Amino acid sequence: MECLRKDDLHADGLTWTEVPEPDVGHGEVKIKVLAASVCGTDKSIYLSTQNPAIIEEMQRYLDRPEAYRPIIIGHEFCGIVEEVGEDAEALQALGLRSDIIVEKGDYVTAEMHIPCGHCALCRTGNAHICVNVRVKGVHLDGCYAQYVVVPRQNVILLGKRGDLSQIPPRVGAFLDALGNAVHTIQVAEVGGKSVAILGLGPLGLMATLLARLYGATRIYVTERVDVEHRFELARAFGADLCFDVAHSAAELYREVRRREKGAEGVDVVLEMSGSPSAYRDAFELVRPGGTVVLLGIPKEPVLFDFANGVVWKGVTIKGVFGRRMFETWETMLKLLRSDRLGLTEKLSWLVAPRAYRLGEYEEAFQTLLAGHAMKLIFTPNPGDFAG
Repeated sequence: MECLRKDDLHADGLTWTEVPEPDVGHGEVKIKVLAASVCGTDKSIYLSTQNPAIIEEMQRYLDRPEAYRPIIIGHEFCGIVEEVGEDAEALQALGLRSDIIVEKGDYVTAEMHIPCGHCALCRTGNAHICVNVRVKGVHLDGCYAQYVVVPRQNVILLGKRGDLSQIPPRVGAFLDALGNAVHTIQVAEVGGKSVAILGLGPLGLMATLLARLYGATRIYVTERVDVEHRFELARAFGADLCFDVAHSAAELYREVRRREKGAEGVDVVLEMSGSPSAYRDAFELVRPGGTVVLLGIPKEPVLFDFANGVVWKGVTIKGVFGRRMFETWETMLKLLRSDRLGLTEKLSWLVAPRAYRLGEYEEAFQTLLAGHAMKLIFTPNPGDFAG
């Protein structure tokens, strides 16, 4: 089968090659990939020489760095079940509801974080922050391939018998990323509150759409690149005010405080970019007693005045990583199937019109890196892709 691999961590780029199809093991499901999306982690792997943290992460479970073997990357995808492993079939024979039983031909995606299941966090309902987690596409072979194998318990059913009607592949391919935004909004409890969203990459735009869906009263958004296009999307998704912070954030601070009157800031700030300057903006914008939720990951440590920004203001900080297993997925599927505010169609606006074959990966990544697309799709089996 065709795939995209990271052969050398110390050289930029990927390798388009052919490898044998993976065998389905006990308790596993083999999935034929319809569509796979690119996220920030994939871009970091592609440009690994500029991102030493990703090299360290991909070597985390190795006895020694030279033990690294080529990894098929990619962790956002959707596809059709090709084969269900023996133990997975036995599990499904125990009387599970028919709407969660996975069979050959079903339309699915998967949670690609594989927790250990044994640590204290896994055993207390916090598997999303398992200390021993392996991520397919980072530590284990991922989905930039014609087929991928995942544990049965990680498979998420999107449509029985290949039904793509409710969640089309152009959206089904990046539910992993959408889940990050849903988790952030749930942690932030934005209903009835004023919200500032810092950074309008795909996650920030999804958070804007979800904040409106969850009942935020006012939504302020910030960005510093490609502002015209991103602000157009943000307004369509429900943003009330958009601020270009490329030169100075002082106007933003003044305007937010003026509009929030006596509150001296917004109730909730969602930091979605990982920009060090946005981290500092977050604590300037939040009101005393407010909440800052951090999802964006800076490439370098951020120097910050916690006394003035947090302690004396009584600010609550919440960190978000991944998706709660599998609470976030259940919530996300309900939102998509209810399709309030045209959620599915608006999410599709984030995806470049053209789908790329795996062999076109150089053009695809350069398109993203140049800022010409928010999300794009690989079609490892292009003849099966229905949009």
